[in-house]
Amino acid sequence: MLTLYHAPTAVCAAKVRMVLAEKDLAYEGHLLNLHTGDQFKPEYMKLNPNAVVPTLIHDGNILIESTVINEYLDEAFADKPLRPAGALGHAHVRLWTKKEDTIHDAINTMTATIIFRHELLQKPPEERAARYAKIPDPAKRAKWEKMMADGLDAAVVQEALVRFIRHFRDMEKALGKGPWLVGENFTLADSGLLSFFYRLEFLQCAGLWQEHFPKVTDWFVRSKGRTAFQTAIAGFIPQGDQEKYAGISAPLWPKVKAVNIKAMSTV
Repeated sequence: MLTLYHAPTAVCAAKVRMVLAEKDLAYEGHLLNLHTGDQFKPEYMKLNPNAVVPTLIHDGNILIESTVINEYLDEAFADKPLRPAGALGHAHVRLWTKKEDTIHDAINTMTATIIFRHELLQKPPEERAARYAKIPDPAKRAKWEKMMADGLDAAVVQEALVRFIRHFRDMEKALGKGPWLVGENFTLADSGLLSFFYRLEFLQCAGLWQEHFPKVTDWFVRSKGRTAFQTAIAGFIPQGDQEKYAGISAPLWPKVKAVNIKAMSTV
């Protein structure tokens, strides 16, 4: 039996849901409300001491970290494989999932400075301080405080955009060789990135790739057409939330674009 602790809009939880959907695996889902702090409850932190989602339980065994979970699922449920056969094929996919892990923090940076900052700045200082204090990792806590203070002017925003540019360039090159990142078939190399791209699109930042990387743009359009994408990612975000956050994000796109232009000049 598979049990998944997740949240509707959490990008890493969506990564795992995407694989579950691609492989037609049924699971029992437990939704956490990250805004009210379900991830910090002691009973959940016993499962995942990092206080993040997702957490997968398979036959009593606890797994954390979305990339590790997805590799586990592909090995444990060999039907409908999401990696090419053989050690070399696995290694090619692993190179992409390793790159993917390096931009997760950049996704969080953009989400925090565009959406979470807007929401947190409306709360009293003591409530904001209490929210930061719950973050277990001191480095992440300090980063959050800085982002909330500086917004899109924070140095980490340009650093995030530099990471995206490099990643998009690598993708553009790989997609010149085949329809998917590792050749002819959709794999974990592709599936793990979809929730990241959808988050950026959700933040009205699709211009980051649409204006410069045509093969990446085509790849994402085709990916969104997959049944699993609708089931695992798009279908979890209520229309009201999409409209609400688009209203917050759209006015900030010119600022993001300006910082991105500056970032491109440094890469």
